[in-house]
Amino acid sequence: MGQARKWVSVALAGLVAASLSLAAPGPSRAAEDVLNWRVSGSVEAGGMYSFGEHSSSKFNEYRDMDNGFIGGLSLEGEHKTSPYHFDLNVTNPARDDQKYEGGFGRYGLFQLDLGWNRTPHVLTDSAQTIFQEQSHGVFTLPSTLRGTIATDTNAGPCGATVSWNCPVEYGRSSPDISSAQSDFIRDTINGLRRPVDLKFNTDVGNAEFSLTPTEELRFDLGYENIRRQGYRPVGVVIGSPGGSVTELAIPIDNMTHEVKFGAEYARESYALQFGYTASIFRNEYDSYTWDNPGYFGTTDSSDFVNAAGRAVRVNQGQISAPPDNVAHTFNLTGTAALPLRSRISGSFAYSMLRQDQTFLTNTMNRAIAQSNTDDSGNSSPDAKADILMGNVQLTSRPLSNVTGTARYRYFEYQNDTPFHSFTTALGNPVVPEGLGTADASSKAERFTKQNAGADLGWRPIRAVGLKGGYEYEHWNRGDYDSHSSDEHTGKFAADLTPIDWFLGRVTYSYSQRTVKDYEAPEGELPQFVKFDQADRRRNRVDVLMQFSPWETVTPSLSFGYAKDDYYHSSYGLKDNDYWTAGASLGWSPLDWLQFSADYAYERYKYNQGSRYRPVYSTPAQQAQCPAGSLDAASGLCDDPTNDWNSSSKDEFHTVGVNADLSVIPKKLDLTLGYAITLGYTTISANNLSTPTDSGGIAYNWDRIQNVLQTVKVVAKYHFTKKFMARLGYAYERYTEKDFARDPMQQYMGDVDTSNAGIQSVFLGTMVPNYEAHILSFFLKYDF
Repeated sequence: MGQARKWVSVALAGLVAASLSLAAPGPSRAAEDVLNWRVSGSVEAGGMYSFGEHSSSKFNEYRDMDNGFIGGLSLEGEHKTSPYHFDLNVTNPARDDQKYEGGFGRYGLFQLDLGWNRTPHVLTDSAQTIFQEQSHGVFTLPSTLRGTIATDTNAGPCGATVSWNCPVEYGRSSPDISSAQSDFIRDTINGLRRPVDLKFNTDVGNAEFSLTPTEELRFDLGYENIRRQGYRPVGVVIGSPGGSVTELAIPIDNMTHEVKFGAEYARESYALQFGYTASIFRNEYDSYTWDNPGYFGTTDSSDFVNAAGRAVRVNQGQISAPPDNVAHTFNLTGTAALPLRSRISGSFAYSMLRQDQTFLTNTMNRAIAQSNTDDSGNSSPDAKADILMGNVQLTSRPLSNVTGTARYRYFEYQNDTPFHSFTTALGNPVVPEGLGTADASSKAERFTKQNAGADLGWRPIRAVGLKGGYEYEHWNRGDYDSHSSDEHTGKFAADLTPIDWFLGRVTYSYSQRTVKDYEAPEGELPQFVKFDQADRRRNRVDVLMQFSPWETVTPSLSFGYAKDDYYHSSYGLKDNDYWTAGASLGWSPLDWLQFSADYAYERYKYNQGSRYRPVYSTPAQQAQCPAGSLDAASGLCDDPTNDWNSSSKDEFHTVGVNADLSVIPKKLDLTLGYAITLGYTTISANNLSTPTDSGGIAYNWDRIQNVLQTVKVVAKYHFTKKFMARLGYAYERYTEKDFARDPMQQYMGDVDTSNAGIQSVFLGTMVPNYEAHILSFFLKYDF
C-alpha cells in the first residue's frame, strides 16, 4: 500500500503541475489557441498528522485517518467553438477513502460519466484468532494442539465415568470442569492466538451514458460494479443451538454487477418511461470450513466412536457463504395531464429473482453417509421468486385553494421455489441413541401488500392551511404465522402563518391495525405474538415552530411524540413510545460574526413481557411445578409465577455550537465548532411475582453508554482571490461502556463457567475508547 500511495502521489503532482500550467496566463492562452478549450478548476494539496490514543477501530471506521498526503483536483472545460464539455474530480487519491469522478459530453445530445470510489470499513483492531487459513476458506488447527484445547492430558479415559475429554452425550449430564482444567484450556488458547484484521473495503465503479437525440426522446445506459473484499467476523456452532460457539475471521470477496437501460419519451401533456435492470451477484467463496476446537481426535474415522460405542464430536464444521444469484427487473412509468388541473401517474414493475447454488453436504462427519441432494435427488434449490408491483396516483386542483390526491399501491412477493425435504436416516451405530431421524424441509414464504389513500388540502385564508387524509394497508401473508392484517390510518395537519415572521406546523396521525388468524410459533407461549403481526394502536404528533422576528436572529423549536400500544399482547412487545425535542438558533450580531447552536433529544422506550419455562426431567424437579402447569410428555413447566417484564430505554442527546468569524475581511476567516453526542441504554427487569424456579429471577443490566466529543478550529487565509491556505485542528474523544462487549476475549471461561462457555473460542473483538488530535494543512489554487 505504501508503494502504491507513493506512485499515486507522484501522479497527482503531475496533474497539479499540468493544472497550474493551464492556469498561468501565457500557457493558458496557448492552450486556448491550440486546443481551443476554456479550462477552469482548482487544485488542493496538503497533509494530515494525528496523535494521541487513536488506535481504536471507531476512529477509523469509515475513513482513512493515516498520517500523510491529502488533496484533490477539480477540472472543468468547455470548447470555445462547439458545445462539448468535460469535468474531472479527484479526492484523496493516495488514501483508502479515495474518489474519482469524470464526465464528457455535448450539451443537448449526450453525456458520459465515469466514477470510482472506495469506502473502508474497520470493524475492530483488537481481534485475534487461533486458526490458520490453510486454503480457500478452510481454517485449521494443529492436530496435536486441537486435542490439547479440548482436554486436560491428565484426565481419565472415556468410559463409564464422564470426564472432560469425553464429550457430553445425549442422556448424560455435563461433566464437571475443574479450575485447573479450565486454566489449562485458557493458556493453550492464548498461546495460539494471533492478530487478524477485521475490515473490508467497498469499491464502487460506475459508467453511465445518456443520449438525447431529440427534445422528447432520451436513452440511458449504465453499469455499476460493487466489490467487497476483506475480513469480517462470524459466529458458528457445531450441533444444536446452545452449544459451544466458535468465532471465525472469514474472508469475503464478492461482487455485484448491475446493468441498467432506460428509455423516456416526454411531451408537454404526457410522458412514458421504460427501464430494465439486471443485478448479478458473484461470490468467490461458497462455504467456510473450520476445525472443531472441542474435538480431541486427530483422524476422520475411528476417533468418532468412544468406548461406549457412541459418537463423539465432529472434527470439522461447515457453513454456507451467500450464494451466487441474479435478479432481473422491468419497469414502466407514465404520466398524463387531465382536465380540471389534474394529472394521473402510474408505474408497474416486475422482478425475477433466481438462485441455483449447489447444496453443501449434509454433514462433515466422515462416519455418516454424506450427500448434497434432497430426498428427490435434487442437488440445488432452483430457487425462484418474483416481485410484482404497481401503483397509480391522481392529483387534482379543481379550485385555487383546494388540492386533492388519491393513490393505490399493489405489491406481491411470489415465491415459487420448489419444496425440498431432507431426511437423514441415522442408523449408523456411531449415532447417539434416541436421535432417530433428522428431518428438515424448506418453506416458500409469500405475501401480498396493498395500500390505498387519499389526501385533501384546503387553504381557507392565506394564514391557515389545513390537510386531512386517510390510509389503508392490507397484508396477506400466505403461510406465515398470521394470514392477514388490516390497518386504518387517519391524518391531519395544519400550517399557521399569522404573521410574516412565524411559521407553525402541527401534524397528527392515528392508526389501528388488526390481525386475523395469528398462530404462535412452535415452541413459544400460546399468548406470544410477534410485534410486526400484533394488533396495534398507534398515535403520533409532531410540532414545528420557526421564528424570524429580527433579521439577525432565527430560532426554531420542534417536538415529536409517538406511541405504539400492542393492546392484545400479553407477552413479547407490549408497548413502546418515542419522544423527540429539538431547538436551533441562528444569530448574526455583527457583519463579521455568525453564530449557530443546535440541540436534539431522542428517547425510545420498549416494554416487553416473557415467561421462564424450564424443562424438568426428574420426578423431584417436576414436583416443583404447580398443578396444571406441567406438560408430562416434554417436562415443560409453564408456570405463570415465572412471568417477568423488561423495560429498555435508549436516549440520545446531541449538542452543536458553531461560529464563523471574518477576522480580516476577504483575507482571514476563522471557523470554530464544538459538538457532543451522548447515548445511553438502560435495561431493567422485574418479576410479577416470586418465581418458583431460581432460573426465572429477573435482573437489571448494567447501563450502556457512549459519548463522542469533537472540537474543530479552521483558519483560511486568502493570499489572492484564487490562492488560499487552510489550517485546521480537530479534537475527537470517544468513550464507551458496554457490558456485552467490554469483557470479550478469546477465552471466556472466566466469565461463563458453563460447559459451553469454557469450550467456546471468540475473536475478542472490542471497540476501545480513543482520544485524538488531528492537524491538517492545505493549499488551494483556483484557476
